[in-house]
Amino acid sequence: MTTAIPMSEAPGSGQPRFARSTAQGSAHLPEATQHGALPRVVSVGFNKCATRALAQMFARAGHQVVHHKVRDRWPVPRRAGAVIRTNLEAGRRPLETFEDYVFYCDLMVNDGRHTYDGADAFREIIQHYPGTILLLNLRDREAWITSRLRHGHGEFARREMAARGLSDEAALTEAWRTDWDARLSAVRAHMADRPGQLVEFDIDKDSPADLVAALPRYGLNPEDFHDIGNSRTRRLSPLMRRLKAEIAHRRPRFFGK
Repeated sequence: MTTAIPMSEAPGSGQPRFARSTAQGSAHLPEATQHGALPRVVSVGFNKCATRALAQMFARAGHQVVHHKVRDRWPVPRRAGAVIRTNLEAGRRPLETFEDYVFYCDLMVNDGRHTYDGADAFREIIQHYPGTILLLNLRDREAWITSRLRHGHGEFARREMAARGLSDEAALTEAWRTDWDARLSAVRAHMADRPGQLVEFDIDKDSPADLVAALPRYGLNPEDFHDIGNSRTRRLSPLMRRLKAEIAHRRPRFFGK
């Protein structure tokens, strides 16, 4: 796992630039970087990679968090991915209208007609917000695919197939494998010249304490990380499974921008 410590100001950002460190545990920070605004942290991993647990961890540390939805409008919150896509199409900054947050994650939107993941805008995010830290949250790829297939009792996979014009699960899982490999390769290549701004967190191999050590200025508590989206060990009665599946497939979904 990469750990990072702030070292100097990123040009034009007014925020600290980060440099790679292989030390484990909290690093001693130069006095000049102990205070001031924190850089944004944007998760560029996929959903079903502990995004809800990460959002909870940052929120409990007192940070403003965007997890999938921007809850600044009533009654329909905005989908963060839809906002990013619309901003880029209009030539605006990717996070325009919701820039005042510290942590962003699960930026995917799929309305059954189109599928888009705002995490793929990591290049534009770094371009417009050069002090941003990218958090690449990942896990075993095949376990991730299995989790995605189960998400929403299959409703998520159904929307994905519809949006991609696919007719069978095998084609969908192959598309997801391609997306996974391409994203990881592209993020690592793009951040090769600024490695201290990329933190990788493997939820299968790394501990919450490792993440806390990589981001020492954020006041994160490893005890606040719980795999709250985990359904791998959950056991439901057949009736409850049917009821939850029916609700997942039939409940109305709103995709406010």
